[in-house]
Amino acid sequence: MVAEELGITPEEVTVRIGDTVFPDGPSSGGSKVTGSITPAARNAAYKAKMELFEQVARIWNTDASKLKAEDGQIFHVEDTSKNMTFMDALKGMRTGAIYASASRSDDYGGFQQPWGLCYGDLGSVQFVEVTVDTETGFVKVDKIVAAHSCGRPINTAHVRSQINGGVIQGIAYALYEYRSMDRETGHMMNANLDQYKLPYAMEIPEIESIIVEDYGGRSSTDAYGIGEPANIATAVAVANAVYNAIGVRIYEIPITPDKVLKALNKI
Repeated sequence: MVAEELGITPEEVTVRIGDTVFPDGPSSGGSKVTGSITPAARNAAYKAKMELFEQVARIWNTDASKLKAEDGQIFHVEDTSKNMTFMDALKGMRTGAIYASASRSDDYGGFQQPWGLCYGDLGSVQFVEVTVDTETGFVKVDKIVAAHSCGRPINTAHVRSQINGGVIQGIAYALYEYRSMDRETGHMMNANLDQYKLPYAMEIPEIESIIVEDYGGRSSTDAYGIGEPANIATAVAVANAVYNAIGVRIYEIPITPDKVLKALNKI
């Protein structure tokens, strides 16, 4: 966001964290990071850019609104003779540094407004194909099609990766994960990967992700969250697919073979 706004490369932007003199940000979770951080970062970069433009405009005796930053250059949109590199513009500043800050919108997440900036137009649809062995009760997820809207996908590869991760976690929730607790001590009895079941490579199905782009102009980046929707919808879709396969609805997860056989009156 910052590199694009300043017309430079991402490699030329340094992100520093871990110091109390820097602005604080939201927690990294719950579909909040991209939707809240990118607009603030872009808006702050815009303020810094306009301050730099003001200083360059004084040198060129022109108006800052007629300047543009692109490909490491600052130039006049009407007079091609007026141009300089971004670095030369920084060297010619009257000040040693430019400081700018911006915050996420007050109505982010729908807390102040009914539509919100994060969840207003989020839409998710999951389609699941399963195979149920009625002799053993084993459920195998063959394919999942996941269609998701997250506003403007800032990094498409990361969006698809998060959809994949959410789908896999949803499969685990639907078919494998179960926390066994000792009623006397409150201790978890299967707190290890030997007994706490998760899907491994052989259990992960074909995942087809469809990214639906939506530009509502509700922030300077139009980015929404994508961390949770793929996870939330998957277990429900798996359970519905099992019902469609065997004709009996199972109301408790994980949907293990013994529950399938019991539903089929085989045990």
